[in-house]
Amino acid sequence: MNEKQKRVAQVGKSWQKTKSEQTKTAILNAALDCFLSIGFNNTTTEKIAKQAKVSRGAMLHHFPQRLDLIRASVQHLHRKRLEAFEETLSKLNENADFTLVGEGIDAFWDQLQSPLFAVYCELLVASRTDAELKGMLAPAIRDFQTAWREKSEGIFPDLAQSEQYGLATALTRYLLEGIAFNAQASEGQVLNAQAKIAIEWLKSTVRDMFQDVQISKSALTAGDHQPKQSPTSEQGDGQRAESPRLV
Repeated sequence: MNEKQKRVAQVGKSWQKTKSEQTKTAILNAALDCFLSIGFNNTTTEKIAKQAKVSRGAMLHHFPQRLDLIRASVQHLHRKRLEAFEETLSKLNENADFTLVGEGIDAFWDQLQSPLFAVYCELLVASRTDAELKGMLAPAIRDFQTAWREKSEGIFPDLAQSEQYGLATALTRYLLEGIAFNAQASEGQVLNAQAKIAIEWLKSTVRDMFQDVQISKSALTAGDHQPKQSPTSEQGDGQRAESPRLV
C-alpha cells in the first residue's frame, strides 16, 4: 500500500470512528429522553432505538446488554450535568475578580430546572426498588460529587481558599437540590414564598461564610499570594469597599 492509499484508509477509519461515536451519543441522548418522557421503568431498548432512529443491530453493537446501556446512560447524564455547570458558572465569573456568589447561586438554581436534573431525580427514585440501578447509580453519584468539587474549585479559586469552602458548597448543593427535587412533584409555580426566602437566606449565609477570603482570582492566577484588598475588608478611612461578589 502506497502513501496515498494509506492516507485514504486512515481518513476512512477516522470517519467510521466519528460516525460510531455519533451513533453512540445519539443512543445515550435517546435513553435520557426516554427516562424523562416515559420514566425509567417504562423504558426498553426497543424504545430507545426508535427514539435514536437506529437499528436494533446498531444498538447491540454499542451496548450488547441492557445493563451496559443503563450504566453508560448514567455516566452520560452526569457528564452532561458537569459540562453545563462548568460552562454556565465559568461564563458568569470570567470577568469578575472575586466570585459572584449570589449570581452563582441563581445560575446553579436555574440549572436545576433543566431536564437533566429531572432525569437524575427519575433515576434516583427508581433506584430505591431496583438493586441493579442502585448499584450503578451510587458509585456514579460519588464520582459526580468528586468531579463537581474539583471543577468548582477551578471555577472559584478565590473561594476555594476559604476554610468554609467545603461546608458552603455542600450547603448550597443540598439545599437547592432538595428544593428542586420537591418541586418535581409540584404543579404550577416552582418557587413558593418559603423556597424564595430559603434561597435568599442561603445567599446571605454563604457570603458570610466566605468573609475570610482575602485573595482575588487574578492574584491567584498570577501566582501572587499576597492578599489583595478583600471586597469586604476594612478600608483606610474606616469604610468598606463594595464587593462585586456580594451583589
